[in-house]
Amino acid sequence: MIKASEMQQKVSHYTEPYIGSLGSHSALDISRGAFDEGFKTIVVCKRGREKPYQHHIFRKRGMKDVGCINKIIILEEWKDIVKKESLEDLSFYNTIFIPNRSFEVYVGHNLIEDYFTVPMLGNRGLLRIEERTGPYKIEKNQDYLIKLAGIPAPKRFEKPVDIDREVIIKATKAIGERYFQRAGDKSSGLPFPKVSSEKEYEIACERLKQEGKTETEKEMIERNFRAATIEEYVPGECINLNFFQSAMNSNDPPYEGLELSGCDVRKQFPNGEELLHQGASLRESLLGKAYDIGKKFVDITKQEYPPGIIGPFALQTVADKNEDLLTFDVSPRIPGSPDTEFTPYTGYLYGKPTSFGRRIAQEIKEAIISRRLEEIVS
Repeated sequence: MIKASEMQQKVSHYTEPYIGSLGSHSALDISRGAFDEGFKTIVVCKRGREKPYQHHIFRKRGMKDVGCINKIIILEEWKDIVKKESLEDLSFYNTIFIPNRSFEVYVGHNLIEDYFTVPMLGNRGLLRIEERTGPYKIEKNQDYLIKLAGIPAPKRFEKPVDIDREVIIKATKAIGERYFQRAGDKSSGLPFPKVSSEKEYEIACERLKQEGKTETEKEMIERNFRAATIEEYVPGECINLNFFQSAMNSNDPPYEGLELSGCDVRKQFPNGEELLHQGASLRESLLGKAYDIGKKFVDITKQEYPPGIIGPFALQTVADKNEDLLTFDVSPRIPGSPDTEFTPYTGYLYGKPTSFGRRIAQEIKEAIISRRLEEIVS
């Protein structure tokens, strides 16, 4: 693991850093927000996927300035971001990199933790908690933290033989460069297979295996399936709680720097991958519950992964019949929810809607001005 102290030393002389991101997921949200706060921006793309970002390059168009990206780096492969020339490019611009899910998926945690020598917003060591299966799975993952924190969650089952109700199998499969693609259930439209008995569990495993193109792929799919979390299926509305944990305002009562940036609901393709996000707002009497579970997650990460979560994160929840919000998934980095800006919560707090990208940039700007930048990077 790259030492946080090394990255903190690196940013100690930063005054006008570029804000960087991987060209996928939330790069436009990050870039627009940073640009509006006066930062220059840099986006790293894979060849063939650069055009949407070239469309947003900062330039004069007629009588107007348009765009929000100052520089684009194009790589042949995503993992080339850890090659010497890529790292030198990012370092030349004093880049502070904002990790997103695509960065984790396409580059991989081993390279991020051991070779990506660019200061990143947040706690580098927390990103891996997102993984439940596959080569990057760890014991103290999100399920462990949710349970230890006492955050309400759907019931989980240790073994297939214990299944006594409808459950989902939180399995992933490797398809091309998507090492963490969800094993979607085409029959139900859910992002994961749904079964109600040990027999159905075995049938689902065998059906998923057939999607492998080689024996090696089939073996990996089965291994991931059998290692996956078995979780009670809770029918109900799903809502994602998108938070920002401010290190600059960690003494601010009553939630010690925790802000609810917005809520959204998500729709998936039949294979379980994300299709779109829609902004949403909670019934106001539920805000206390939302903040309570958000605060529990912040506190448990401070205990288990000091200094804990820094910056944006999300808790995906489902509303049960008792009007509780049950957390079934955690995103320990910026969620892919650009519509957060169009929900009311940042407006309530700051007097105007604020995107995740802009809120991130505001935190970085405050850290620079107060000479505390080392507190928010690793």
